[in-house]
Amino acid sequence: MTARQKAWLLPAAAVAVTLGILLGRLVSSVWPGVLCALLALSAAFLLKGMARWAACLLVSLTVAMVSSAAAFHPVLPPEGDAHVTGIVGDEIRPGSNHQWKVTLYQVTVNGDSLSGGAYWTFYADTLPEELLPGKWVSLDARLYHPGGQSNPDGYNFKEALLREHITVGIYGMSDLVITDPPFFSLPGCAASLRHTLSERLVTLLGDESGGYATALILGSRSLIPLQDREAFSRLGIAHVLSVSGFHIGILVGCLAFVFRLLGLSQRIRLTLYAVILLSYSALCGFGQPVLRASLFTLLALEGKILQRPRSGLHLLCAAYVLLAVLSPPQLTGASFQLSFGAMLGLVTAAPFLSTRLVQRVRFPRYLLSTLCAFLGAQLGILLPELAFFQRLPLLALFLNVPVGLLSAGIILLDWLVLLLSPVPCLAALAAAPAARLTSLLTSAVRMLGSFPGISLWTPAPGFLTAAGVLLLLFCTSAFFHFRKHLRLPLLCTGILMTVLSLIPGSHSGTEYIQFSVGNADAALLWDQNQLIVLDTGEADGVLSGFLRRHRLTPDAVILTHLHMDHMEGLASLLSDGIPIRLCYLPWGAMNTLADEHALELLNRLEASGTEIRFLSRGDLLPLPSGSLSVLWPESGKVRPGQDPNESSLTVLLTLQGVSVLQTGDLDGRYESYAAAPADILKVAHHGSVSSTSQEFLEAVSPQAALLSCAWPDRHLSVAERLKGIPVFSTAMDGAIRITFSPGRFRIIPFLNRPVSSESASLPITVKKE
Repeated sequence: MTARQKAWLLPAAAVAVTLGILLGRLVSSVWPGVLCALLALSAAFLLKGMARWAACLLVSLTVAMVSSAAAFHPVLPPEGDAHVTGIVGDEIRPGSNHQWKVTLYQVTVNGDSLSGGAYWTFYADTLPEELLPGKWVSLDARLYHPGGQSNPDGYNFKEALLREHITVGIYGMSDLVITDPPFFSLPGCAASLRHTLSERLVTLLGDESGGYATALILGSRSLIPLQDREAFSRLGIAHVLSVSGFHIGILVGCLAFVFRLLGLSQRIRLTLYAVILLSYSALCGFGQPVLRASLFTLLALEGKILQRPRSGLHLLCAAYVLLAVLSPPQLTGASFQLSFGAMLGLVTAAPFLSTRLVQRVRFPRYLLSTLCAFLGAQLGILLPELAFFQRLPLLALFLNVPVGLLSAGIILLDWLVLLLSPVPCLAALAAAPAARLTSLLTSAVRMLGSFPGISLWTPAPGFLTAAGVLLLLFCTSAFFHFRKHLRLPLLCTGILMTVLSLIPGSHSGTEYIQFSVGNADAALLWDQNQLIVLDTGEADGVLSGFLRRHRLTPDAVILTHLHMDHMEGLASLLSDGIPIRLCYLPWGAMNTLADEHALELLNRLEASGTEIRFLSRGDLLPLPSGSLSVLWPESGKVRPGQDPNESSLTVLLTLQGVSVLQTGDLDGRYESYAAAPADILKVAHHGSVSSTSQEFLEAVSPQAALLSCAWPDRHLSVAERLKGIPVFSTAMDGAIRITFSPGRFRIIPFLNRPVSSESASLPITVKKE
């Protein structure tokens, strides 16, 4: 191979590894990839020149494909009741309704070792005092296989856990035993030490400053309030709360100063850097951001200390290839893409911008270089920022420099507090300024984060956006040379493509989406440009995520009743800044035995400026392609003080001449009041046997039925009752989309499952008689 071919082999291999991982994600067997890898490796030894170069790329692709297939499709123990043991690997995190969540490592299931960790959830009014990070637990629980993506543009729970090297979920805590580990456990020791140091920081710095110190130097953000994390994110400076390249750079800078004072040789320095960074990564729980930053830093230090200089692009590609092959699920995560996007901008765009600006602008060179570095990093993370968060933080470029300097001072003082903690009187001297600076930072972030319009809400990027951003990176790269006067037109083209692609378009057609939200309810009616939400599900962000990605604002939110499984998603809508102009409730909803948290959410909704109206039988809402008529409740027919299910709002949607009966959680005692012929029935109360009687089914006589539930058993029970009518359930089919045309409807499940004679699962098209 020529020198030029060798120079571009590593960047090309990074692209090949990416393709290999994406291919391996789609296949469940590693053997085709193994065979191709052996053939490609043989070709790489036998061939020469450009053919060898291509064979090396094929080796990269196939090795990545094998690693990806094994990582995305691990061999798992069967679901069901199991005896589980493991090491508590992190802080126990509180959920909603007394739920607790934690990760277990070095897990055994029924005595057999598990290939990865376990995601443990359980309910308890109070957390057992002895249940701490680093402890060994033994319990009986329900083991399940985490599900993948089940909604359009939705969250992939399975891959999110795989990125943390977690392969199964367990639920429950029967016969719980908590002791010290009976064997040496590196994750356990690291978790226990991290917990001890965290408590020490909180004691010395106070609750707020100690929580931030734990995040800034130990990588645990569980002590930072959610509102603060959201404010950092809206301002585009959330990276300072995650131990990554910025934090590793500060640590390495301090170490370099100490090593220089000690007069250590270069090779000893490199060895110490490797040992300290590896130990620090273990202390931070081997989080992927700190691992990525440590590896990249060590590669750079190795070249500098041993006088083997390498370009930033090659260092970046080497780190990318190694980490991607070792942990393929990282490729689909926001953290991985943001980290390498920022580094790509730093090594390609930042040098070009710095060179051009230094020649034209009179400004202190250090500040100008810092500004160009931040600008290059922002350009590098533009595409993943839009893809994962659908926002452009308008103040990020102006805030990153001062926030970075302030955060660096806080990190240095926090390290000093931790190192001096054995001598409390000395630690207190450093703790006072650290607490003041932390308070200054948090106060500024909270104030700026509360301003409206600090980030631009955009739809999720498409192909045109990706092409525009890549063209911008290409034109600002220091590795490519252009003919005179060609770079500027290409830059303008990239900017124009990016801007035009982010302008929301209009919607034509009529569709209904039943989201997969477990044993809850959330649906969306999108009729031309009118958008109505029917229940919001739980606080899992499924509904708000879909609206955010498409940059949609609902014209109205209809809540069938005041139970949290139908309205807790309001919290996600409010947190994501999605305005709700109008909210409809059933008549008498405020006089039912509503959940206390539901009433708190309604108060919060009203405080945000939402108008609340009530619906009862006979009310009619016009729609572009039909109407929404209310069948139940009827004013005066439901007594106050009853369960909200008894007055659950039931509506008949007429869309393009097709009728859909939406029943919420209507109780069987009242369903006769809402019985009306319909083409599609949304089965009440998640398929409960207390509703959807045979008499009701005969009165409705649907051609198809929708069911929102978490368990396949419910699907089978409803399918048996409906006797041959096609049943589509979120438990089996994921999200269910229905499109309407005059006199026709088409049901399209998000997931594919085996077709049986009892129920259909493929897209079906029905024409009304």
